[in-house]
Amino acid sequence: MKIAIIGTRGIPASYSGFETSVQETATRFVQKDIETIVYCRANHYKDKPDEFKGVKLIYLPSVKSKHLDTITNTLITFFHLLFKKYDAVIVYGVGNALFIPFIRLSSKPVISVVDGADWERKKWGKFAKGFLKLSRYFAVHFSNYYVVDNELLVEEYNKRFGKEPIYIPYGANMQFKNNVEILKKYEVEKNKYIIFVGRFVKEKGIDFLIENYEKINTNIKLIIIGDNVIDQDYVVKLKNTQDKRIVFTGFVYGEEYETLLHNALFYVSCSFLEGTSPSLLSAMAINGFALVSDLKENLEVLKGSCATFSVGDTIDFKEKVNYYLNNAKVIENERERKSDIVKNHYTWGKITNQYIELFNRISKN
Repeated sequence: MKIAIIGTRGIPASYSGFETSVQETATRFVQKDIETIVYCRANHYKDKPDEFKGVKLIYLPSVKSKHLDTITNTLITFFHLLFKKYDAVIVYGVGNALFIPFIRLSSKPVISVVDGADWERKKWGKFAKGFLKLSRYFAVHFSNYYVVDNELLVEEYNKRFGKEPIYIPYGANMQFKNNVEILKKYEVEKNKYIIFVGRFVKEKGIDFLIENYEKINTNIKLIIIGDNVIDQDYVVKLKNTQDKRIVFTGFVYGEEYETLLHNALFYVSCSFLEGTSPSLLSAMAINGFALVSDLKENLEVLKGSCATFSVGDTIDFKEKVNYYLNNAKVIENERERKSDIVKNHYTWGKITNQYIELFNRISKN
């Protein structure tokens, strides 16, 4: 088979869960003798190799702005792939779904990956929210199959649209690198800091995390991994804290990211909106303990493990953080069973096979 993957910034992954999912699955498709082409945004990469671990890469331009970056790149991508021969096209992101009918008209089967309630994000105005809701309709009704990343969405989408989605979650790697020398770079020690990982967008609740952590009496540091190259005003606002215990790293990946995550006392997230959080899955696999807001999507991912606090509740958040900062033994006792949850539900090998099963269904039709 020959497949194309469009709608993301591309690989190597250097932004969000979508890109990580593409990298982990695409490289495994190649290992299964599936020719795989990933379309990348040219302005996102300084170096532009032709391949990544056997996956062919095509770089196309876009208008780099909050509202136009994705849609303009996908428009150009659409014209590029229109006359190419692919056995299937995977389209990531609700916002790209308006192009799906045209891809289908060129006799290319489509699998769309729907990223939850994207229209509920605070960054979108009324027009953008309406556009994304319309795009969701296109993703559901014009794709051969559409994929959701959280089991809770399966029933919701089936009830709303009368077309059942395919549930395929994000995954996590159980194997990781741990170079403790990296900790010196950030002047931290093992179990002497907690960590957040994610894009600097308002629904992640990073401002809530910072404002409330400033009020906690502890010497434990808070490391915040992430950034936002589009909305720098929000980034500046977050970094305006005077608390020396709070350390911003920017985007980090690979060995550095894995080392920081593994050696933290625990992972913390104050999200107000989530699907299946790739950062939470990584925290479960690499660190083993997390304290997150009790969104129903987070609870579904945790499957009874780790710890939660009430969404947006400052008192509950501070009480829970204080408790776990002072009860490291409780955390250690909890770590073991997280690996079983990841192994049983969230391995990239299993997730890759689920996509390949969809390819096989398409080839038989």
